[in-house]
Amino acid sequence: MGRLEATLKAEISRLARKEVRAMIAKPAEEVRRLRQRVASLERDLRSAKAARAEERAKAKVRTAVQAVASNETPTVRMSPTLIRSLRNRLGISQADLAKLVGVSTVAVGNWESGKSKPRPESKARVAALRGLGRREIKRLLAG
Repeated sequence: MGRLEATLKAEISRLARKEVRAMIAKPAEEVRRLRQRVASLERDLRSAKAARAEERAKAKVRTAVQAVASNETPTVRMSPTLIRSLRNRLGISQADLAKLVGVSTVAVGNWESGKSKPRPESKARVAALRGLGRREIKRLLAG
């Protein structure tokens, strides 16, 4: 008699598992689909935040350049060591600084060596970069 009970119990367990699997399959698929949707939305949000941060950085630079260009701020002093220290603080190369300011790499090298001085427009752009951090600079370079 013990064998019949064990067989019935095993069959009941098997059928119960089968029914549970069938009941769980649809919600599990729905959860999988919702997770994919959430991941997609998170990616979109990250890209929107990055674009917004890049726009803010560009706006900061534009505002600072306009302020310096319109002489709303006092004359900007620019020395070779200041340019080099700004570049080092931001963690960028001479080529990156040249790209941000809109001049050649050679010009930046000449500024840092003291062979030449930046023009007022370039000086304004360099002054605008002072107010930015590494992340903002990286976003500007990436854009």
